[in-house]
Amino acid sequence: MKILFINISDIHGGSAKAALRLGHALETNHGTENLFLVRTKKSDAANVLQTRQNNFQHIVERGVNIGMNLLGLQYQWLPFSPKFILRKAREFKPDVISLQNTIGGYFRTKDLIELSRIAPVVWTLHDMWAFTGNAAHTFGDESWKEMKTGPGETRIFPWIGINTGRWLLKQKKEIYAKSNITIVTPSKWMYEMAKAAPVFAGKEIHHIYHGIDTAIFKPYDKSEVRKQFGIPVDAKVLIFSSEKLKGSQWKGGNDLVSILRKVDNQTKETIHVIALGKGKLGELSKLKNMIIHNPGFVESENELAKYYSAADMLVYPSRADSLGLVLVEANACGTTAVTFSIGGCAEVIKNDISGSTIQPFDIDKFAKEILTLLSHKKRLESFSAKSIRNVTETFAVKRMARQYFELFDILSTGKSL
Repeated sequence: MKILFINISDIHGGSAKAALRLGHALETNHGTENLFLVRTKKSDAANVLQTRQNNFQHIVERGVNIGMNLLGLQYQWLPFSPKFILRKAREFKPDVISLQNTIGGYFRTKDLIELSRIAPVVWTLHDMWAFTGNAAHTFGDESWKEMKTGPGETRIFPWIGINTGRWLLKQKKEIYAKSNITIVTPSKWMYEMAKAAPVFAGKEIHHIYHGIDTAIFKPYDKSEVRKQFGIPVDAKVLIFSSEKLKGSQWKGGNDLVSILRKVDNQTKETIHVIALGKGKLGELSKLKNMIIHNPGFVESENELAKYYSAADMLVYPSRADSLGLVLVEANACGTTAVTFSIGGCAEVIKNDISGSTIQPFDIDKFAKEILTLLSHKKRLESFSAKSIRNVTETFAVKRMARQYFELFDILSTGKSL
């Protein structure tokens, strides 16, 4: 089976990780031939092609994308990437197209029609954009159910200037109706929304959890990895992980600062905090009982697993998440988590079983729960064991690959769903 993957990136970001893991597992376990087309290529993989061929194309297309967004003409026209994608799709002649994250100024929505004539398209939703006017997340607003944009939606990434949300939604619905597409969601939360989205009327929608390689994300000896990272073996250790520590509307960097300030004010013990991601949270350096470790963005998954293993607990105050791959990765390493009960997070963290979920956005309770867990070693150990078991049973990459392969096989051979 030949599979064409289309995504914004090959290795950076949650959607890139999920697609890369899926592709590798399909190739390893089911013998597929994969080709990745991405806007931004950072790896040296031979089967990954970048849609923008040089720096000139990158600058021009980025500028065009910004201008079109300001006019409310989001992803209506782009000069280079769409032509490249269609040409390579025709040359590769895939049995199925695995469409991933389409936002980012490289993919024209209307090209779904032509792509689905080449091969059936399976679109994995990594956010809400496919069924909203323009926003990747709407933070609870459900105006999309009425085919309109909610208050302030135009200012949510990927933002637009002129509010053309109603027109964009109408256009999406018309394009999807003319396209041979099947929708896959990585969480039950996203599945229920997709089922309720008017733009997907008449389309098949499936739910398949993202998977991770538990041979990579596994528990390391806590004492050994703490020594490696210069953290006392008997310390109380928290970890936070995001590609960018600040600047995201939804990954919780600002809330993290507020939460840790409250923790700092309510304890006299020294707590070590590992902050993984690009940039720094300078506000944390002022906390009197916190020692901050800032390794930056950790690209190596094996190294990332060691950092998770070094911590007692993941602090993850995300404000929007389709699933929460960070939670899955940490749990696989035996590290429990405290997170807001938002998006798909509660499907990973079972409250008071494998971790704690907090009602959005109760900062006081979040901080209190961190301190409570840190003082109950046996409870942490119980959560840890159940976290590992939950990942093994529900989020293993082989399980994800098998479910996708079965779906791809049905669609590519014309069998009935």
